[in-house]
Amino acid sequence: MIITRHDSGYFKVQSGSTTILIDPTNQRSFRGARIVINTERPTKVESPKDDDTLFWIDHQGEYEIDGIVVRGWYAEKGAEGERTVYTIVFEGIRIGIIGPVTKLKPEFVEHLRAVDVVMVPVGGKPLLSPKDIAGFVRQIEPAIIIASRYKDAKPFLKEFGEDTCKEEEKIVIKKKDVEQGTMKLMCLKVT
Repeated sequence: MIITRHDSGYFKVQSGSTTILIDPTNQRSFRGARIVINTERPTKVESPKDDDTLFWIDHQGEYEIDGIVVRGWYAEKGAEGERTVYTIVFEGIRIGIIGPVTKLKPEFVEHLRAVDVVMVPVGGKPLLSPKDIAGFVRQIEPAIIIASRYKDAKPFLKEFGEDTCKEEEKIVIKKKDVEQGTMKLMCLKVT
């Protein structure tokens, strides 16, 4: 599985011929994608009306597409609309997605406790503070933490005793390499 970052909160998760887009910011990337997951509704881009192969998710619920399981829970009503927190099970790897939220309900600890990888907003205001998101991450103890929605990740990194996080072009994850609770911090360049 390969994860790349294409905008502040826009990620692409790929394995073989399957591509999942998370919070895409343009329709150009829809070509070849199988699933699009949006943490905000209304979304940044419209769902293409003429693509029968693309599965569009923009609200809570449980979905299964080609063996990939996606679960979404209502998080909050933001200024622009509804926000949702998701988990994905793809190739046996559990991924948690926390988008642009200002608070996390206590039950989200249970929903995301078993994730191997979590994508979290670490930039602070107007979203969750670095201290609050770090406290949440410590409760769910993922193997890998991927920073999103930031200009400066240092306040979040300091919560974990780190000064820097080298921005990689991509992250390659294999199920055999995932060790729950290691909480390795990872940052991706916007490509």
